[in-house]
Amino acid sequence: MKRRLGGDGGDGDDGEHAMAAQYRTSANLEARVALHRACSTNPYGFPRWVFDRLGLRPGKRVLEVGCGSGTLWRNNAERLPAGVALTLSDRSLGMVATARDACGESVATRFATGALPDLPFATGSFDVAIANHMLYHVTERPGALRELRRTLRRGGLLLATTNGAAHLRELGELMRELGVEPATVSRAFSLENGAAQLRRVFPNVRREDYLDSLRVTEPDLLLDYVASIGSAAHATVTRCRDEVREALAARIARDGAFEITKSTGAFLAWDG
Repeated sequence: MKRRLGGDGGDGDDGEHAMAAQYRTSANLEARVALHRACSTNPYGFPRWVFDRLGLRPGKRVLEVGCGSGTLWRNNAERLPAGVALTLSDRSLGMVATARDACGESVATRFATGALPDLPFATGSFDVAIANHMLYHVTERPGALRELRRTLRRGGLLLATTNGAAHLRELGELMRELGVEPATVSRAFSLENGAAQLRRVFPNVRREDYLDSLRVTEPDLLLDYVASIGSAAHATVTRCRDEVREALAARIARDGAFEITKSTGAFLAWDG
């Protein structure tokens, strides 16, 4: 696809207002999750890979900040040891409601609204804290990391997932062809720079990479992802959806799939 198909070069969707609009409900997030769920080449899903690194045992107290739609727990409900005390927190009431519905009664959970860098929990309340693809959204990240450490008991574990510089590179190229500026928010806390930020607060930090890529054969999954980025992106996709779908279908027929690089992983951080 050579031709620039329109758009305004980006949504201008920055700041607190834009983030609140983006995550008021789970719809935008779910459109992006759907692409990974349908097209990932690694058969062992990312939520299960993350869960494996938590080391949960009966009686552990677990906090997830920025829990989103509860995907991590929905995908691991049968693996959660009995007696784990799980707290899910998100700044969005809509996300908390979705997570509550997703978890249902299969996971014994309490829910809270709140946002870093201020959490409504006592010092040393948790054994494990999880920040799953969300720390790059936090403006006051040094304070947020100190707050996460405060909520952990001594020796407690923080698991923070994020993306690398090459993540979804080909999808970003497609978005630029559409005149939509790809989101770059994850650069603020990435696989390349996250360890240095964490080490200012946690003496022990380890990086682990999740090996995966996307092999897309359905154009609408790509278009739905792009439309989820923001209001201007949604308008652009709506305006030229049929034309772009046809071009993507031709590319997929020629190449067998639309191949997309993924670079994602996790940092494990602890103090003792």
